[in-house]
This record gives sequence, C-alpha cells and structure tokens, in this order.
Amino acid sequence: MTGAINASGSAAVEMSPEEAELPGETPQRKLRVGVIGFVVLAALAVASVLMLLFGVPMDVIYWGIFHNFLDLDVYRHGGSFVVQGLPLYDGPVLQGMMFTYTPFAGILFTVWAVLTFQQAIVVWTVLNVLALCAVVVLCWKYLGYRLDVKTYAVSALATVIFLFMEPVRTTLWLGQINIFLLLLIVWDLGRDEKSRLRGIGAGIAAGVKLTPAFFWAYLFITKQWRALVTAVITFAATVALGFIVMYNDALTYWTGTLFDSDRVGRTDSPSNQSVSGLIAQLTHTPTPSKVLVLGCSVVAVCLGLGAAWIAHRNGQKLLGLTMTGLTATTVSPFSWGHHWVWFVPLVILASHYAMASKKIWVWVVPIVFLLPVLNWSHTWPIPAADMPGTDRFIGMGMFMLPSPDYLRIAMVSVYLWVFVVAAAMTLIVFGWKKWTVPNLEAADAPA
Repeated sequence: MTGAINASGSAAVEMSPEEAELPGETPQRKLRVGVIGFVVLAALAVASVLMLLFGVPMDVIYWGIFHNFLDLDVYRHGGSFVVQGLPLYDGPVLQGMMFTYTPFAGILFTVWAVLTFQQAIVVWTVLNVLALCAVVVLCWKYLGYRLDVKTYAVSALATVIFLFMEPVRTTLWLGQINIFLLLLIVWDLGRDEKSRLRGIGAGIAAGVKLTPAFFWAYLFITKQWRALVTAVITFAATVALGFIVMYNDALTYWTGTLFDSDRVGRTDSPSNQSVSGLIAQLTHTPTPSKVLVLGCSVVAVCLGLGAAWIAHRNGQKLLGLTMTGLTATTVSPFSWGHHWVWFVPLVILASHYAMASKKIWVWVVPIVFLLPVLNWSHTWPIPAADMPGTDRFIGMGMFMLPSPDYLRIAMVSVYLWVFVVAAAMTLIVFGWKKWTVPNLEAADAPA
C-alpha cells in the first residue's frame, strides 16, 4: 500500500504546531514511516517486481513485459505518416492496426518517428515510470503532505508496487499513453483554483484523446469557470492546429473516423471494462441496445459526478478528480483495462483516509481497491498457427479469468464494481456521514 506506517506498525500523520500556525500558508502533513513501514513497502515492491517479471514470464514472446509495445509502434508509424504526408485514417498504419487518435496526437507522435523501435521502447518505458512516480508524488502533495525525503521514498516504493496493477502493467506492455494523460490531468486540475492557466493540461489531454474532455463536466458542476474556459480554448487550439498541419486528415477524423467505434475493438470483448462492454457481455451481442447503454450510462454519470461534486464540496479535490476520471472510463464507449489508471490515485486516497482514521480496519479499504485491479493472469494453450509467434493466449486482468456462472457478472465487470463501491463510499462518507478529514493525527513514534 502507499500509506505511512510507523515503527509500531500503525499509520501516523504529523503536523507541527509551527506549521499549523503559519499565516497565509496551507498546513502540511508529514508522513512518518518507521522501520516496519519501510520493510512492508519494500517487501510489496519486491513482490511486485517479481510478479511483473515472472507472473507472466518476461521471456515469453508477445506476452512478456518487454515483448510487445504494439501501440507505441502504432504511434511511431502514425507520426511517420504525418511526416511523410500520407493519409492517416484511410487504412492501417501498422500490421492491420488503425490510428485512432486525433490529428493533434499524430503531430505529437512525429517526435517518435525519428527513433528506432528499440530506442523508442527504452525512452517510452523510462518516461512512463517517471510519470507514474510524478503522479504519486503529486497526489501526496495535493493531499497536503510535505514533500520531504521520506515522502519521496514512500512514493518510489509505491510506484514500484503500482507497476503490477493491470492498467499500469498493460500500459507499459503495450506502450500506451494513459499514464501521461493521467499526469497531465492530476498536475493541472489538482493545482490551486487560482493558478494561472489552470485547465490547459486538461485541454491538451482532450486534444490527444477525447475521453479527458469529460472533465469539463466536472469543472462545470463545480463552477470552476476559468479552468473550464481555458480547457475548452486549449482543446480548440489543438483542433485548429490539426487542421493547419494536416487539413484533409483532420476533416476525415472529425467528420467520420471519430464516430467509428469498430476501429477500437469489439464491444463485447472482455477487455472492454465499460457500461457498453458489460451490457454487450450480458446480452451476448457485439451491438448492445443503444437505449439500454445510454440509460445505464446516465445512471453511472449521475453516480460518479454526484460523488465528485460531494467530494469537491467537502474540500476533497483529488477525490473529486479521481471519481471523475473513473466515471469517464466507465461511460466511455470502449474502455480497455489499461484505461483505468485512475485506480492509482484511488488507492493513494484510500490509504490517506486510512491514515487519517484511527480505526485499523479502515486499512481494508485500500486493499479491497487494490486486489481486484492487480495483473491476475490465466494461460490457455493455442495452436501456433492461430497466433503467429506464440503458442499460448494469456488473459491479463481479473476480468479475463475463468469464472463460474454465479460470479460471471462480478468478474466480467470487476472494474465497474470498484467504481460503484468508490462512488458509493464517497457519497456515504462525505455526503451522508459528512466526515471531516482530521488535520492532525498523533504519531506513535518519532520520525
């Protein structure tokens, strides 16, 4: 977990009287981690690395952690198409893979076209891990913790632990962009509401991949008008840049490609952890009822944004952002497992609230949020001819595991249930119970 544990094994947060009395400054908590705490975190980090390398053996062709990066290669080839002036959306850019991102994203990916595939893998992986660590650090910062040596140490260990989350592991394995978008949103909208140009990161993220535009709804219901306007203007600028640089491709994308969900994948794929995916699975059809999907999505939006609004109203800004990110993924037409990187701040938040509570049993919450989203895997042998280069199919994520009929609904939509539980707990704790997070918890041991 990412929580602080003192020498006696219990969680503790400290804020000195001097810090609490500083005029004009936000009081800062101090994470206090004793020997036992670091031992536990280090053990979990080692276990994460071992599972990352050997849970799915790293030398297995295609499935090993360093044996894929297909999406990164698609990004590279998409960028190469832009450089060469080739049509970006008329057909596959690599091995039957279509380019599904915006023209603005294609422009950004031109940077990767100058690197060889192996060079891109190394640089992309290192940057992803650093971005993940930055997300963890920013979460602690926005929760009011002082960024001292111990906080950075806890963040580094937490980063390693999170590598074995299925959304994170799959993001690294495929060379996906999700962690960078997460960092953009957390950095941008986690800042003080008076920060200059707040909203620009959300606008850029939406310009790369449309799903982050859902945060505009959050900014609207919480009346963060300046950030909302900045985000929309920034997004419009990315669209305009696409038309300036590659007019024909931009026209093709915004008038046609944008609405072609078949370019992403089959709606009834087990990997589609969204409302539409759940309904497609339960009704055994790749084309579920649009009315049913819309109705369930409206319910999910009300639940998720309601929780986000309650969180923001109670001063829990990071929780509000996290619930919005989870809601966006829930109602997106197609959400691969690796899109759910918002589980990272969710586990950090759960650990933070566990530290603020004096009840040991509350530590069950971050564990409950973490366990279902780890990279559980199952292997099926297949004829090599069915999938050239490998003799097996490895399903990764709890939603890919075989399950008895009575657990099917819970398993195939496990990420949705984590979202529902998180939203319900937010509404209960901060809406009904109106719990106030303590500013100070007495430490049991010196730092």
